[in-house]
Amino acid sequence: MVTISDLPPSGQNRVNAILSLGKDSNNGELLWSLVNSEKGKYKTAAQKTLAKLDYQKAAPLWLKLVKGKFMGAPIMTDSASDCVSESIAPVILTTLQDLFSIVPRRALSYKEIERLNFCFSLILGKASDQMLEVHRFLAANISTIAAIKHEPFYEGDNCQTFHLNEGLSAYTCTAREMAKIPALLLTVSLIYNHDRRLIELAQELYETYGKSYLLPVFMHALIQDPPEQVYERFAHELTTPQRIFLYHAFALLDYRSYRDDWFYERSEREGLRALIFWGQYSYGTYDYRFVFKRSVRLDERWLFDLAANPHERKIKVTWQSYNRSGILAESYDEMLISLLPLKIANSQLNEVLKNYFSVRARKVKVASSITVYKDAAERFGFDD
Repeated sequence: MVTISDLPPSGQNRVNAILSLGKDSNNGELLWSLVNSEKGKYKTAAQKTLAKLDYQKAAPLWLKLVKGKFMGAPIMTDSASDCVSESIAPVILTTLQDLFSIVPRRALSYKEIERLNFCFSLILGKASDQMLEVHRFLAANISTIAAIKHEPFYEGDNCQTFHLNEGLSAYTCTAREMAKIPALLLTVSLIYNHDRRLIELAQELYETYGKSYLLPVFMHALIQDPPEQVYERFAHELTTPQRIFLYHAFALLDYRSYRDDWFYERSEREGLRALIFWGQYSYGTYDYRFVFKRSVRLDERWLFDLAANPHERKIKVTWQSYNRSGILAESYDEMLISLLPLKIANSQLNEVLKNYFSVRARKVKVASSITVYKDAAERFGFDD
């Protein structure tokens, strides 16, 4: 059993030691003691770590934080604890109700949008009964969310961009795109915490509201079900207007692979993963950004289908994970290339992709700084 005296006396080593206490649920009492005795960065580390545990004695602390500055988002965003979730969900619900009441009358201010995003950040992965009610509230108020506007945040701001969270943004955010936010929140929650209650909620909301809630239902299947079953269940949607929600799910995936001449440490295994770039940043004020990755598998038939028609006009895939390199905002082709390893083992698929991207490279005009077609030309051997 770890005691306070076992911790390093100061510095980053002490912070790291406190953060590591969250690996054992039996450390709740020790962390509670540190929360009440430490100061500064050590207290913050203890709070963040305790928030990962279902430590009921801390419930009043979580309620106090969510009612305070930044709604406690730097402490509680990456927690999936039911204790945290139940403590803060009523305040999140009330805050959303207050903000939504403003929407019909005027555009939201920077501070109001910031508060809205604190709420969105805190929802991540939490699956308690009261947080499920927050999701239901969002689903029932899709029309209000679709109508959200914000004031200019800087000179020349056309107010068309909406940053749902760090790295998940829409750059031409029409009402149709805003209406997808509740389903996106449930989708990233499922990636972060593949909890049975969130899975059942996704199915419930899809049956009730349809449309965008195909997104979390599809993401759940990608995470859990055999790849061939996922394809056979959902591939028909590629011929319907619902296909955009499949594309948004694919746009949250990324294939991690290493070049043959890579000589640095391979910090993680190769393969397709769902990516969450989450949290928010304000210079000198708060920074609670983090990345979460979950391995997924994809039936190869999807890739043949996605690359089948290079000459057709592509739907804009507005909601993509935007912290990968070489991103072209709203690009279908960026979504597709992110699903691909550097080397394609199937020679037939390789030829299909080579033809697809060579046509697209000639057809789509982009700035010289955009790397999508340069990357494709290097991979598949054609002149971009």
